[in-house]
Amino acid sequence: MTPRNLNEVAYTEIKDDIISCALRPGQEISEGMLVALYDFGKAPIRSALIRLRQEGLVISRGRMSTIVSPVSIRDVREVFQLRLVLEVAATRFAAGNVDPDRIRALNDAVHSGYTPGDSKSEQTFVRANRELHRYVAQASGNQRLATMVADLLEQHERIVHLGLALQNREQEFIHHHDDLVAALIEGDGDRAAELAERSIRNSQKRVLEALMSSASELSMEVVPPGS
Repeated sequence: MTPRNLNEVAYTEIKDDIISCALRPGQEISEGMLVALYDFGKAPIRSALIRLRQEGLVISRGRMSTIVSPVSIRDVREVFQLRLVLEVAATRFAAGNVDPDRIRALNDAVHSGYTPGDSKSEQTFVRANRELHRYVAQASGNQRLATMVADLLEQHERIVHLGLALQNREQEFIHHHDDLVAALIEGDGDRAAELAERSIRNSQKRVLEALMSSASELSMEVVPPGS
């Protein structure tokens, strides 16, 4: 494997573990610790950390200290606020433009759910949900909008993993998209947008409840609504 490929693999593995909260928000990490954990040399780990800093997923605290970026209540609210603006618009544009077989298959994957406490099944479920939402954004036909939504979904995925780790309440985190899928296939943009907004608001409520209940434990910054 070439050095460039090693750099990419190291970056992808560490990023995946940050998003899935295997490396938890606020956790202190070091180059040496990551070398031992991932079995890569120093150069790929160093390259990965540079990219992760640029993306805001890790923060340098002095010359030798690095932490996984914390997640604040403000962060959570801002991600959901942007999803309500961008993803609802993308959903409206996507109506009538989705491939029925493709979106049904993606929805079936979300239906599989997850086993509470089983990190592998949780990751599979959350990624299946992300892929459904990302496909809808791509079907909007606006590539810039789809790119912005994809970035938000990545941030949202980390937040959901944190909520799952704290609560493990399956019924509160699984939400199906059957009506949304039907509206998209039928080309009903107004209905699809309405359902997307409702789904995002419900998800926001569940995730915020989980995080607020454990804010002190996580040393999370609690910012009142509207501040």
